[in-house]
Amino acid sequence: MSPLVIPPTPSATINPHVIRYLVKDAERRGISLERPLREAGLTPDVLDAPSLRVSFRQGSAVIDAALRLFDDPAAGLVVGGSQPITASGVLGLGMMSSPRIVDAIHLGLRFQNLAGSMVRWSTSTRGDLLSVTAEVTGGEERVSAFLIDEGFANITRMARDVTGSGFHPVRVELARPAPTDAARYGRWFGAPVEFGAARNAWTLSEEQWRLPSPFADAWTLRGALALLEEESAGVVDRQELVAVLAARIDADLPEIAPLGAHARALALSERTLRRRLTDVQATYSALVDDVRRRAVTRMLTQGALSVNDVAAAAGYGDDRSLRRATRRWFGCSPATMRERLQSGH
Repeated sequence: MSPLVIPPTPSATINPHVIRYLVKDAERRGISLERPLREAGLTPDVLDAPSLRVSFRQGSAVIDAALRLFDDPAAGLVVGGSQPITASGVLGLGMMSSPRIVDAIHLGLRFQNLAGSMVRWSTSTRGDLLSVTAEVTGGEERVSAFLIDEGFANITRMARDVTGSGFHPVRVELARPAPTDAARYGRWFGAPVEFGAARNAWTLSEEQWRLPSPFADAWTLRGALALLEEESAGVVDRQELVAVLAARIDADLPEIAPLGAHARALALSERTLRRRLTDVQATYSALVDDVRRRAVTRMLTQGALSVNDVAAAAGYGDDRSLRRATRRWFGCSPATMRERLQSGH
């Protein structure tokens, strides 16, 4: 089974399910999010519009404001766990009608932008274990933690909606320090939760991911896929620019070409390219940083290069610049990150 990786979406293409259920949770707590919504260019009425899409910037701004008001480190579990599989609309129907749990997971990741995802999700296998991994690029740490918790809680809730309330992952890994009430996570997932891990991962055994869906139906799945592909086609053009530019940056490493060079290669003026990046809530510097982070992660995992060689290959002037970058990305030195990646912890 090959790994499935989904790129992030910096443009306003995110279906705001997370924000909608965050507002519901705020109401349950007796808290109004009307002001943060308006500051993000949204209103409670607009949130009900079926065609509404939000950007990562808008979503993270509302989440950050809500978390400050909630004072609940595990709010992501509450919001993610409150969303039934049907909250994802046609995608939820497609997941329910998939043959097996693993097929539902891959379908969800394939069309995750339509489900309201603000996270980069991927899958990987090790032996008979299947892991869904999560990563958030940019944003406040508490927002990233919320989004990862919300995503894992939502995946668990959807699996339980299909297979039964007793479903639980084999384990959950979270790449951040344990909160005061760490036991709350174990109780919610019904599985061991490791904090301070090298990655954010939600893992199933082969017996679990091969479970059949009692709602499997090939005709319903085919119809859902057609609708999902039609809907996603409308956002591809906004995502393609960032994907193409990221690929060019990666291919040029260790050289970092100025934006104007990429603009000429794409038959655009630098002003036009910069404007188009702005239109999708992206900047060239942030894109370069993201490409470098992924390249460094790849090289540290492979382990063939020294830290100095990794720094040079990623376009850094010296290993000190690389150390500053890895501490910002991962909270540790390149050597420590390599040990974690290679050990799987």
